[in-house]
Amino acid sequence: MGSQSTFQVAPFVADVTPRLGDTLVFGLDADSTVAVIEHPLLAKGVVLRDAGGTYVLCALDWCTLGNDAYDLFRARIARAAGTSSSHVVVHTVQQHTAPGVDINAQRLLDREKDAPRCTNPDFLEAAIERVAAAVHGAQWRSVTHVGTSWAAVDRVASSRRIRQPDGTILARYSRANDPAHRMAPEGYIDGFLRTISFCDGEAPLVQMHYYATHPQSYYGDRRVTYDVPGLARERLEKDSGVFQIYFSGCAGDITMGKYNAGTPEDRAALANRLHDAMVRSVNSVSREPPPAERAPAPLQWRTVPVQFPLRSAPAFSEETNRALLRDARASATARVKAALNLAFIERVQAGRPLELSGLALGGIRILHLPGEPFVEYQLWAQRAFPQWFVAVADLCDSAPLYLCTDEAYRDNGGYEQTMSFVDPSEALLKGKMEELITGRPTAAW
Repeated sequence: MGSQSTFQVAPFVADVTPRLGDTLVFGLDADSTVAVIEHPLLAKGVVLRDAGGTYVLCALDWCTLGNDAYDLFRARIARAAGTSSSHVVVHTVQQHTAPGVDINAQRLLDREKDAPRCTNPDFLEAAIERVAAAVHGAQWRSVTHVGTSWAAVDRVASSRRIRQPDGTILARYSRANDPAHRMAPEGYIDGFLRTISFCDGEAPLVQMHYYATHPQSYYGDRRVTYDVPGLARERLEKDSGVFQIYFSGCAGDITMGKYNAGTPEDRAALANRLHDAMVRSVNSVSREPPPAERAPAPLQWRTVPVQFPLRSAPAFSEETNRALLRDARASATARVKAALNLAFIERVQAGRPLELSGLALGGIRILHLPGEPFVEYQLWAQRAFPQWFVAVADLCDSAPLYLCTDEAYRDNGGYEQTMSFVDPSEALLKGKMEELITGRPTAAW
């Protein structure tokens, strides 16, 4: 890497496409092995540095990455960048035509007879090496201005939790063929895409986009694709010549189901609408120099640990899940879910907290959260701290799976709380988010 100036950015990209026969989405579908590569899956990110330190943001076109696999990814990237693991974040965009990786869960499955496979460790190792090599070879560019912008997104995101007149919850998944699901209201979403641009003068060097929705259109057919966000992202990069990165926001309860019947035509329309929002956003960017009061170190990186309480319901207990894992008659889906749950239980029992991180840059706050938080957390942060431009990436360590609102655990119906490994923790998570945004401890939470 080149000589250092006050604030620099080095974009990188690596191919992290699984091989034919590798496992997709933890092996949760009936046959989840790769048969067709429609698009390459990419790891795209930036190395940022100033006089205060070096930091890495990476977005993978994968479904999930959790526990030891997440830590291993960060450690190798950190070594390549010459920084510490706590200064690295790895986000997964969450396409369901992509790998879900948890080597802790795979180790548990390996101990059982005729157990399904959820992760290919040798593929993980190869992917990490490719990303680390890309980080090591990234070329520095000086950043003189940082830009922010946003744009409304038309007919892409919709709520997965639709409250019915009788109070029950209708679950509207990523693809919806039932007319009642398509006609139901769009629901509670964040309708805006947010963009952060690193620029040399007026010339953008890197543009990072944040938008909250599950990104999959049609899936479960053994096909690998970077799907809607990848189609929009790569089209904009080709047309503009500017390096583009996409991060999914707090999308735990958000899908594209209202606008998606799971057809190629719907995928193309959704990608066009997301691309249109990206174009409108980058065309309205407001640029400013990095904050002079903290030169030559305008970047502030913050980390906070969090230990979520384990799910107390009997179905999530260690005893229940060990019995399910050992049951050769149980479905592959049930056994994989049990292994994922046990991996998180063992982590908590070992006293290994999750790590949340945030980047502060002038009036910008970027939060990196674990699991799949509900969109309410993102909207809360934006409302509670309107003085800052708040962008959020979820799935920066998938270990706990869904992070619901407290209310969701009391709901009659809905999906997300059936795949959450933590007890109600809304105040705890909001308190940690506030620490990252403000830089101050929040004892009141």
